[in-house]
This record gives sequence, structure tokens and C-alpha cells, in this order.
Amino acid sequence: MSNTKVQLRRTNVPGKVPTVGQLSDGEVAINTHDGKMFFRKDANGVLSIVEVGVDASVQNVLYVSKSGNDTSNDGKSLDRTFLTIAKALSIATSGTTIFVKSGDYTEVNPLQVPAGVSIVGDNLRTTTVRPLTTNQDIFHVRNSCYITGFTFRSHVNGAAAIAFPVAGAGFITTSPYIQNCSSITSTGVGMRVDGLRATGLRSMVTDSFTQINNGGIGIHILNKGYAQLVSIFTVFCHKGILCETGGQCSVTNSNSSFGDYGLVANGKSELLYSGEVASSIQKGFDTVSLMNISVRPKYGDAVKFGSHNIHYTVINSTPIVSNTTVITLDSSLESPIFYENAAFFYQRSLITASGHTFEYIGTGTNPATALPSSGAFPIQENEVVDDEDRSGRVFYTSTNELGDFRVGNELIFNRASGTITGDTFDRSLFAVLTPYILAIES
Repeated sequence: MSNTKVQLRRTNVPGKVPTVGQLSDGEVAINTHDGKMFFRKDANGVLSIVEVGVDASVQNVLYVSKSGNDTSNDGKSLDRTFLTIAKALSIATSGTTIFVKSGDYTEVNPLQVPAGVSIVGDNLRTTTVRPLTTNQDIFHVRNSCYITGFTFRSHVNGAAAIAFPVAGAGFITTSPYIQNCSSITSTGVGMRVDGLRATGLRSMVTDSFTQINNGGIGIHILNKGYAQLVSIFTVFCHKGILCETGGQCSVTNSNSSFGDYGLVANGKSELLYSGEVASSIQKGFDTVSLMNISVRPKYGDAVKFGSHNIHYTVINSTPIVSNTTVITLDSSLESPIFYENAAFFYQRSLITASGHTFEYIGTGTNPATALPSSGAFPIQENEVVDDEDRSGRVFYTSTNELGDFRVGNELIFNRASGTITGDTFDRSLFAVLTPYILAIES
């Protein structure tokens, strides 16, 4: 076989990757992973070695593209992609990553994402997902899900791009994570965290999630749900970030522009537990002894006494002994409470926001009329809205389009006038000056 010509031809036979040993006169040594190789010699003495081809599929990875096929393809390589995200999700299991190539996908929704599954779009500028049924959620997520690189469109009438399943997400130990996405629609919601649809942490986390939901809500947390939000941008939303019925969130390095309202916290959860005041206490005290209570009050819970409207915050409590405990409040009682007054405990709706930027809040949700250049005027009072009875609270630091800096509603640095105002400043100033005033008068 000294004059034998050798030709290599690659074929696509899954699962067999050859290694070449030696090619010598009269001998061909090629080994595959299963020890088999096929070859032939034609009439001209040309030896054709059929190389058992490299399989491009990778374990736990699926591909979706607009040129794919849900019927004939298995989704395991770029030349065998599925056509829809729904098909990929139907066979995905925990640990699977689904890569979605650029395109505009209209999907049968809600898309159910199994726990531990990641969905990665090419990028949010070129990869769009729309719901076939526009008034239903697009994605329903569970424990340890991850979604990145998409723009969500066409969800309306309160439907969310991301939400927990109606039937329940189960126990959350690792929050679903949404990253580098955009929600662009009207009257829809970018992300809804409903604590009634999950147990455990009942939480989601997100960063770099832009909300251009004209007339809708950016992020909605309710029913004791929880979210950690980083780099959230809400534009033309009716409410940028809304917490209600005991929903809570932290917001960092984020922005609310235009729209009706910025950060909104309303109301409280259902009653968690209760007790009774063990002895009458006058206005001005911040500790209260309680009796007939079976649950040790928790840090951060809101408490309301009897028919009083104000909700205080628990910052400490003693262990329960003989159904009694002593709680410490975040502020002094504003009116006396009396023996056997009921003490009702709730989880308040709460937003804590640091470094938040407000731009032209209150100008409306229509881009054609909400810009100052169109004659719109911002409403500063709409930047932050919470409850007078302190059941819903927003704690924040912020800057707005005027350059004014606020530490909550109590301390305001007015850039234009160079003045400091607010109840906190007034109390501090009074405390400092009073001794001097008294000294002068004496």
C-alpha cells in the first residue's frame, strides 16, 4: 500500500470523537472513543477513511433561534436549534442553560421556567420576547432561576414580564435573578413579587432592569414578598416601584423618571399576632410591657395599639416569660396607651432606597406630553408616597432634577437657596440652641 492515497472525510455521528494514532505504509491506525473506525478503498485504490465526526452538543445546554424547528431538531447544538423558548423549557431540567439567539419571539404564555434553569438572550437590543396572550404574564420563575439579555414587550393590563406562578413557586432558598433586561410596554408590569405565590424567602433579585411601562408599574412587591433591586430605571410608569400589603424591597443606585409617582409604599400585611398592654404608659415613653402574647415580637414588625392610628416599629423585645414580653419602639409614644389595650402586629410595606435619582416625577406617562419641553411640570410630592399612619414607609436618600438632596422627608438640602430644612434639622437645631437661649435669659 505504499502508493495508497488517503482522504479524510468528516461525518456527523454523535458521541464519537476520533484520535489518530499513526498512518504508515500498509497500516492505518485511527481510534475512536469506542474503538471503532470505518474506512473503504475505491476502484482506483484510494483509501477513504470515514472519520467519525465531532458531536457539537453539550450537556445541559439547549439552543433556540428563529431558524430552528421544534419538531425535527433536538436543540442540542446551533445547527439543531429549537424554534421556541417554550419547547426548550419543556425539556429543561435543573442545571440547564437555554441560549436564545437574536430575534423577536412571540411565545405561548406564561412560560414556565423550572427551578435551577437559566435563560440567556443574545442581548436585550436584539432579543425580544412577547406574550401570545397579552394580558397574562410572560415568564413564571421558581427557585434559582436566572434570566438575562432580553427585552419584554406587549404585556398589558397588569400582566408582568416576570412573576411567580399562579399555582405557586414553592420554597425559595435562592432568589430568581433577572439581569440586564428591559420591559417596554403600556399598562404592564416589569416584575411582580407576590409573597402569596411562594414560601421561604418569597423573594426575587434584579439588577440593570429598565422599566418603560407607560401607565403601568415598574416593580410591584406585595403580600410580604421581598426584592433586592439594583440599577432599576423606571420611565413613564404610573408607579415606578410599588410595595403594598406587606411587600418590602431595598433599592440601590436607581432612577425614576417622568411618570406619575416614583417610590410608593402602602398598607400592611394581614394580622400576624397580637397581645395586650400589661400596664398603662404615658406619652413620650418608648418601651411597652405586653401580656397574653405567644409570639416574641420580631425586629422590624409594625405594632399598633388599640384604636390608635400610628404604627410604630419594634427594634427589640425580651424573650417571652409567662406570656409576657417588653418591646422597645423606634420612637416615643405620641399618645398614652392603657392597660389591656390590644397590641396588633403586622409586616409593613417598606421601601429602603439609597442614592435614588428622581427626574421630573409627576409629569405623566405619555412620552409625547411628559417632557418639560412639552410644557409638563414635575410634582415633587409625587417622588415619594407613603402612609400617614406609618403602615407603609419609604426610607430614602435622593437627588432630583433641581439638585436638591433629601434624607427622607425630614432633612432637605435645597441647592438653589443653600438652606437646610426639615423636622429633623429643626429638632436638632432646637436641641443645640435651647441651652444657649436659657443661659442668656438667666
